Amino acid sequence: RIFTLVLAFSFAWTINASAKTEIEWLQGFAAENTRDFYEGLVDEFEAANPGISVKLVTQPFGKVRESIVTDSAIGVGSDVLGLNMPWTTGFLKSDILEPLDAYMSKGSNSFKTENLVQAPIGKINGKTWMVPLNAFPFVMHVNMDLVKKAGFSKPPSSWSELKEQAVAISNLGDGISGIGMPLSSQPPSNGPILTFLPLLYSNGGRIMDGTSPNFDNAKVVETLNFINDLKTSGAMAPGFASRTGGVDLEEFIAGRSGFLISPGVHASAVATRNPDLNYDLVRVPTNGVNAYRVHGWELGIASKSKHKEEAWKFIDFLLSKEVNAKVAKASRALPGNLDSLDLVSGGATPVMKTQMNILSGDEPVEELRQSPSAVASWSIMTEEMQSMLNGDQSAKEAASKVQSRWLDLIS
Repeated sequence: RIFTLVLAFSFAWTINASAKTEIEWLQGFAAENTRDFYEGLVDEFEAANPGISVKLVTQPFGKVRESIVTDSAIGVGSDVLGLNMPWTTGFLKSDILEPLDAYMSKGSNSFKTENLVQAPIGKINGKTWMVPLNAFPFVMHVNMDLVKKAGFSKPPSSWSELKEQAVAISNLGDGISGIGMPLSSQPPSNGPILTFLPLLYSNGGRIMDGTSPNFDNAKVVETLNFINDLKTSGAMAPGFASRTGGVDLEEFIAGRSGFLISPGVHASAVATRNPDLNYDLVRVPTNGVNAYRVHGWELGIASKSKHKEEAWKFIDFLLSKEVNAKVAKASRALPGNLDSLDLVSGGATPVMKTQMNILSGDEPVEELRQSPSAVASWSIMTEEMQSMLNGDQSAKEAASKVQSRWLDLIS
């Protein structure tokens, strides 16, 4: 009788275990956190959802996109995908992503759609393809010692003030520059998306009209002219054609640059690497509009997933107020669910509170998810902006050539 009971219990346990659904989460987020934080999130989810297990697959960020594309092509792969907005257009062409509209309309979701950071969920082809796990608003980092040494009492808030202060800081000499412009043509050639786009958005401009390239418009030309003016006036650091975003960051941390336009997440690197720097963070100086380029970590569901409902349940868990606040703190970012801001604000530094004000009050923009062949389009912008800054063409000619070459990319 005892043997029979044990056998029956064993059989029942086997049936229960086999009934558990396993989903796979492919991402690069955990590679940037070595304290087993994401493993803990998975444990928390599984404890609340005993019928679902989550396999955490972590790869370096540079490998994630390749893995998603390869896995989809051969019909295997993960259910929940850690995404980057600029991949969107390419993934849609390859039918990699599942539309999320039906899932987001569920009344049982733990979050309100209108309270998410809006840039990633904007519709493409009439549908939403990803949701924000966290967010990094692009901001301007300020060396206050250089600002004051150049004769100013506070950071610039407008384009004209930015130019005036950057010129004065460059004139201090001793290898000091006002602002860097990273336009290296070496891959990933992403300088324009780090500096040009945040300035364009603060000018009320756009590079896309929906999913159609719209680079040769008056706002783009005006922004290119401003960048050209920074160079000719001496405000810009030399060597723009070989300068990368990494060099820009290192120069700022070392105290050799007055201003750095980059994601707010770099604030932690500045504070850690040079705690003696008299440092401030402000919104990107405006030419009439308070808008910011937003970057972050996004989540989606693979179109070939066999467990889409379970995958959404896990995503919904990650976007819930308490969990999303924990993700934001662990990644030193801001939450994708703005309802979580009050949980993140406790003990936040003034620099982080400034980012929160930008995130909750200004207009978020991210057009790279709509641009044609994102990485190739960056290279084209880089090449034409280099040519403009070298004096080989005007801002209007640069804008026209980018537009023409982007249209060629599409065709």
